[in-house]
Amino acid sequence: MSILLVSTGGGGGNILRSLKTLFARDVAIAHKTDAKYAERLRRAVTTRFLDTNEFSLADVPKEERLLIGAATTRGLGSGHDPALAARALEESRDQIEQLIEKYSVVITIGTGGKGTGAGTMFPLAEIVRRQHKLVLPVFVRPSFERHEVDKGRYDHAIDVAARFDSARIRLIEILNDRAYSDRDPQPQSVVWERMNLPIARGLRGLIYVLWDLSQVDPSDLSILLAGDGRMRIGFGEIDPPDGDDPADAQIREAVDRCWHNPYCTFSKPAGTSLVCIQGEWSNLADAKIKSGIAALALGSAPRTRYNPLYARAVHTPRPWGVTALLTEYTGVHEPLTLEWTLRPSLLNVRVTPSDSQSEQVIGIEKIVEEAASDGTGVLPRAQLEPADRVERPTGPRFATVAEFAKALNRLDPIALELAGGDPPPDMSIEGVAVRQLLSAFWFRSIFPRLSLSWRERLLEALATNVVIPNHVLWRRRQAVHLAGASYDELKEIAATTTVNGAAGTDLQLLLAIASLWGDEARRRLRFVEVAAPESPSRLGALLGLRR
Repeated sequence: MSILLVSTGGGGGNILRSLKTLFARDVAIAHKTDAKYAERLRRAVTTRFLDTNEFSLADVPKEERLLIGAATTRGLGSGHDPALAARALEESRDQIEQLIEKYSVVITIGTGGKGTGAGTMFPLAEIVRRQHKLVLPVFVRPSFERHEVDKGRYDHAIDVAARFDSARIRLIEILNDRAYSDRDPQPQSVVWERMNLPIARGLRGLIYVLWDLSQVDPSDLSILLAGDGRMRIGFGEIDPPDGDDPADAQIREAVDRCWHNPYCTFSKPAGTSLVCIQGEWSNLADAKIKSGIAALALGSAPRTRYNPLYARAVHTPRPWGVTALLTEYTGVHEPLTLEWTLRPSLLNVRVTPSDSQSEQVIGIEKIVEEAASDGTGVLPRAQLEPADRVERPTGPRFATVAEFAKALNRLDPIALELAGGDPPPDMSIEGVAVRQLLSAFWFRSIFPRLSLSWRERLLEALATNVVIPNHVLWRRRQAVHLAGASYDELKEIAATTTVNGAAGTDLQLLLAIASLWGDEARRRLRFVEVAAPESPSRLGALLGLRR
């Protein structure tokens, strides 16, 4: 996915600089081992510093400057007037809309202390939402008690947050008040840095997941950000020796630090949330991290609706740890309608060619880079077909359907050619493997490349080898069986009800099958009646475990 990071005003620009510094360090580390990967990593994220003051942008690279309202402010700034800043944004609306339409995810960062950030944060997020793009707004509320701003500016910052609530746009709201300490008085610049770095570290962890959505389904993100209420972002660092699992004490400390972010507004129990783990350690360590976060979430209220989404941020340079984007539970909301600017998975597009394929792969990488650079992510199929003059390796190339699918996702030329024909008779195509692929977002993006013969073979594997429990689900107050519900009813249940555990997993499986093969494909599936309702523990259900 393509990600745009845009700050508005001077305060937001300072936070974006911190994030940009962290990300530039990651690119430099990656460049030492894989220059092409580092370049793709660099291009995955675009930064823009939006301001009404031309002089405030003097130290920003020209290509990252976004001066708005040149006629309204004459480039001299908003004069601490949010209304003037809002008019400046409206003057440059066409320019802003053309920029945003190239990206799937837009992270906006601003402060409410002066004029530009206070006047543009909400209308900027509204522009993004109207284009059906995923928006993550980060807004800093200035301190009145610590004399950062007068009462009028403080009240305006409160009003900005209220406008987000009214528009049902979730907000990460940072409170400057909480960075001050009577025991350790510091200048404002030091106080602000206390908050800037945790925000930047948390956003860094999210970028690695949002950039390559191989483990988080976009439909989950449309539920995660639906409705009103606040979000809290946190990061806890874990630094074990190379090749070792982190100690239990390290995990506990990281989980506590990630959960207890004191700077974010967050007053309700946690609802649907995203937990991102970075680090090269075992699944056991991952389970301890997940259970630690879940225990804190479930302990916050007796009837909490905590519903975690888990993701592994692969290839992340140190510092490793756990990042969480937690949302307040404010009820069940209709999922957002999001439009994704798809491009090939940047993590998976690193092709390692053999000598006989080098010329062909270079051509494909060139097409990929061109598609990535224009922001559309459109890859013409005709350009991706293997050239007849290229010598092809003989013998079986992919032993399993999972190997084939991963190769097709990274635009392997042999996989591309194979996808257009019939499945090889000697390839292992197991229903369980197909089911696992359906849970990965990137598989849905490569499905259109598969021939009708491939699609029929995969569906047959599911129908023959996979047996699905006929769970009882609830549609409003009516009990319906998974096998008997219509596609529209299943979509309604998924949109309006939190379905956890195995039932939720099987519900998403049926929705995926119907969306790819059509609703009639469900009639070919095998269901088995559930003898008795399962009784998972609350924490076990969240972690996919049963008693």
